[in-house]
Amino acid sequence: MVEKTSTLVRSTDTGDWRSRLSVLLDDYRRRPRPATSRERFDASIAWQSELVDAGLAAPGWPAEVGGMELSLEDQLDYYRMISDAGAPKHPCAMSFIVAPTIIVHGTQEQKDRFLEPLLRADEFWCQGFSEPGAGSDLASLSTRAVRDGDVYRVTGQKIWTTKADKADWIFALVRTGPAGRGTSGITYLLIPMDSPGIEIRPLRDAAGGHHFAEVFFDDVEVPVANRLGEEGQGWSIMRTSLGHERATAFLADEFRYRGTVDKVFRLALDQGRADDPLVRQELARIETSVRSIAANSARALDAVLRGEDPGGVASVNRLVKSEFEQHLHRLALRLTGNAAVLGARSEGVVEKGRWTYGYLMSRATTIGAGTAEIQRNTIAEGVLGLPSHRGEGRRAPAVTPGRPLTPPEEDEAALREVLGAAVSSYVETEKLLAREQTPGEYDGALWDELVRFGLPGLAAPESLGGGGAPLRLLCAAVEEAAYHLAPVPLVPTAIALEVLLAAGADEQARTVIEGATAAFVAPVDDHGWAVDHALPVFDGERLTGTVVRVAGAPAADVLVVLATDAATGDPVLATASSSGASIVVQNSIDITATVGVVGFDGTPATVVASGARVTTALAAARRIAQLLVAADSVGVANRALALAVEWAGQREQFGHAIGSFQAISHKCAYLLVGAEGARGQVLAAADRDGTDPDAVLSAELASAEALSTAVRSTEDCIQIHGGIGFTWEHTAHLLLRRAIANEAWLGRPEAMRDRAVTELLDRVR
Repeated sequence: MVEKTSTLVRSTDTGDWRSRLSVLLDDYRRRPRPATSRERFDASIAWQSELVDAGLAAPGWPAEVGGMELSLEDQLDYYRMISDAGAPKHPCAMSFIVAPTIIVHGTQEQKDRFLEPLLRADEFWCQGFSEPGAGSDLASLSTRAVRDGDVYRVTGQKIWTTKADKADWIFALVRTGPAGRGTSGITYLLIPMDSPGIEIRPLRDAAGGHHFAEVFFDDVEVPVANRLGEEGQGWSIMRTSLGHERATAFLADEFRYRGTVDKVFRLALDQGRADDPLVRQELARIETSVRSIAANSARALDAVLRGEDPGGVASVNRLVKSEFEQHLHRLALRLTGNAAVLGARSEGVVEKGRWTYGYLMSRATTIGAGTAEIQRNTIAEGVLGLPSHRGEGRRAPAVTPGRPLTPPEEDEAALREVLGAAVSSYVETEKLLAREQTPGEYDGALWDELVRFGLPGLAAPESLGGGGAPLRLLCAAVEEAAYHLAPVPLVPTAIALEVLLAAGADEQARTVIEGATAAFVAPVDDHGWAVDHALPVFDGERLTGTVVRVAGAPAADVLVVLATDAATGDPVLATASSSGASIVVQNSIDITATVGVVGFDGTPATVVASGARVTTALAAARRIAQLLVAADSVGVANRALALAVEWAGQREQFGHAIGSFQAISHKCAYLLVGAEGARGQVLAAADRDGTDPDAVLSAELASAEALSTAVRSTEDCIQIHGGIGFTWEHTAHLLLRRAIANEAWLGRPEAMRDRAVTELLDRVR
């Protein structure tokens, strides 16, 4: 092993790291940008040494190995500052796969020898895991290492080895135990790439470059001192990573993705495609994906901060990120129009071919380091606990399917547990199905239970008798009620209450908080509340007019009505008793809900707001109303996931549980990805203060995603169940019905996405 003397900075005084990093980044911003790829490469290496010399490298590494040992919150700030400055990332990503393993399992000599040159980018690393017969199935690797005194003699082949021709070292898995398939007897070696007997054959990739290679080992001598950990323990050592590094790296990726997504939005503007309805929907989807990645990462990080296992979110985010990158570059290439016929180096290619090249390179994101199919296997078997497709039995799920993948905070966890148990004790599928005969009724006993629990006023001000809880807790409560298909007007009442609170109607709000059911009476079209036409008329004392398809109206005690002032034409908000109105019950597609036609014929009413105050109140209330319906859809999607996984583990075909068939297990994996992504976005949007400039945009995108996800999830749940899922007696169609009703309740997801894209385009103009 080559000897080097470590001079890595070992500063434990990081209290002023922000000011020191700010000075360095300000200096970096003033520098001219490299013009060529070679200059950019050299500059990135030089930058890493600057960070090391300043004691500002490796924010998450322990201080004893030269790291900054920052808290997770500080690491996030660090990555955000680096990203905002446009500073180059480390030129060798593989270095940060081997580094945590060396930190945890390496000897002091190995740490001293490898970590500084790795961090400075003085030495580059490549990964020797995949083989021609053992790509994603690493347990089948056959490269052998035979011990001969103080060395191992390595013979075999690795393939798809990224940047092998540029690497100084390779960290490799080799078989030191008996030949065959299995994870025992695998050893982790650190091998110099200039060792006699190593041959590198570059492979040209689909993008035209030479990013990876075959590596052949012909009786290569590797010192035993270069073994990481104990012989035969390589498999478990390979799986080592620093949880804090991984969690913050997720968000570091999001910062990078944010800039790339903005470039795609600018590309749409530059190419004159920003008004194309189909393009706008695709733009919204890539924005949704990058926010889903961020929301999942933030929740995982929050769990780590509380000292808890972040669950299977790493597997989910890995799949989401790889497919997101492909979707993003496919859209970008489409936006180049007919110029997509040109090669990346052709004259006339858009933006010097970056999108053509990026698209071709993105094909590798669902292949490298484990294909998307393997990731789906991991999610299905390791996270959801479905039977192994290889016949290796069944592991316990990371969490109960349908429950939050990352542990919630204590108050949210307690709320979910207690409320879920309470609601489930009242709800039976047979009783829900019987509601078809009484479409205007709801479960009064369950409603009383929810009121005792503090709903629907959980997030209302304590001064009015509410719980004063954060909006995210109300969303979690709504999700739990929907998960169990609670047949009560919780969401209609909560929306009406929010309108009253936004309008400052404290007296009327208090009535609802104390237990009165309510409904907001306003026409709805594909864009949401139709506030400027077909409204009832208010003559100063009474209401006249009709509004159709009002959710929750047959169950409401109090009606909160959007109307037009007969004298001024201004909008007004008024309250009226349901007993003074004519309510015709309609048959809702959602058997667990009520809907009806509300007619007013001189109905006495009380004005609670008028004119501009109404407009302001509705704008504030709409955001929360969207999130409440979205939370309901999240509950539906997660119940569909739970039912699908349960059935997939029980139902047998051809002598095997259908969950062992990848056609089923992969569909279940996507159910989890969708349901968890929707939950993360809704809760993240609920956490934003109403004055946050991103609050409305986040609600639009999160709600659109949740509504669409619930429909897809319930459709797939029925498909996984097959014939039994299509029977009237099964719960699956009740979930589908509720998802379909939610998707049309407060405007279509497509309209929400379109509004979001308008704002996003304005931000990058």
